[in-house]
Amino acid sequence: MRSSKFGSLVCALAALVLSGCDTGLQHMGATEYGVRFRTLPPLLGGGVGSADSVALPLQTVVVFPWESIYRFDTSPQYLSWGKGMGDGGGAAQLVQNEDVYTRARDGNEAALKLTVRYRIKPDLQSLVKLAQEVATTPEGVKELVVSVVRSEIRTSMNQLKTSEYRDDKKRNDTVDEALKSSQDELGPLGIEIEAINLKQFRFVRLLADGSEDTSYQDRLREIQEMEQDIEGERSRIETMRAKKQKEYSEAESLYNARIAEAKGYKEQSAYQGDSFYAAKSNEAKAITAEGNAEVEGLRQQIAALSGKGGQAMLRLEVAKQLAKSNPRFVALSQGGSAALDLSKTDMNQLLQQLGVAEGLYGQQQRAQTGAAEMQGTSNSGAPVGTSTNGDKNDN
Repeated sequence: MRSSKFGSLVCALAALVLSGCDTGLQHMGATEYGVRFRTLPPLLGGGVGSADSVALPLQTVVVFPWESIYRFDTSPQYLSWGKGMGDGGGAAQLVQNEDVYTRARDGNEAALKLTVRYRIKPDLQSLVKLAQEVATTPEGVKELVVSVVRSEIRTSMNQLKTSEYRDDKKRNDTVDEALKSSQDELGPLGIEIEAINLKQFRFVRLLADGSEDTSYQDRLREIQEMEQDIEGERSRIETMRAKKQKEYSEAESLYNARIAEAKGYKEQSAYQGDSFYAAKSNEAKAITAEGNAEVEGLRQQIAALSGKGGQAMLRLEVAKQLAKSNPRFVALSQGGSAALDLSKTDMNQLLQQLGVAEGLYGQQQRAQTGAAEMQGTSNSGAPVGTSTNGDKNDN
């Protein structure tokens, strides 16, 4: 009787273990960890289990009726704020349809659209601490992340002026400061904030009825459009300047090429002119030398003719020239005297030729006689043929 009752009790306990939601066999997901919690008095081992009792990913564990498993997914999670940033069904879970509202340091209100990526640390000790001190469900972890990140992003962006919102570097640095503050606050609790991405900011004021006053943002948009137009005009000017600079460089290159070509022609022409001048100078020098030689020969010939044999040489030269010119006269004889006995058909031509020859000879003779007389006068101090002691002879 007792054995049958014991068997029935065991079967009932087994059925209870296998049929309960938190009891029986549980299988962990690929990124899931399970922290055991025993609903027993602390003296009997109740409370959150140790790190050794944590169920690992893809592990199947037996859960007793007095135990619960806190399941934590350690894969990256995404949260977003603002309309159009997520619908809860995709990778990013939409926290709220409204933007995160904050205020710039100079008083203008701003609405932020942002996305946060976080994950639970897959560390056994951190998981136990998370279940003991923070939350026992992923929803509880999400709520903590939402409150901390929203607070930090508001505080950080509140340090910027309106003009600094439009400075990409300043704005991104401020978002990084909010990320670091969130990491410092949630990291020790086993939650890693991996990224905060500010997708959009608008300067709007939330009204009491829930609508937004966008007048300031509209004005900023107009200013931004004008700045874009100005930037486009600057870009066009820079493009035109670059084009003109290119044309100027090409023209300058062509100018330099023409100058270099002209210099080449000039140097070539100067070289050719110098060469021609040198050749003609050498030719002139040769002609001058030849003329000087010819003149010197004539002088020597004149000097020779002016001597004692000059008359004979003159007669000989006259005879040679007469023989070359095929004259119309015949020489018959030449006596011992200086006269030349000729029989001639054209006496006038012969007399003309002989008169020229005799004139040249007589001129040379008179020159020699005059030179001798001058030499005698210079030696005696009196004219030639005059006696210096004539008075004494008369006496």
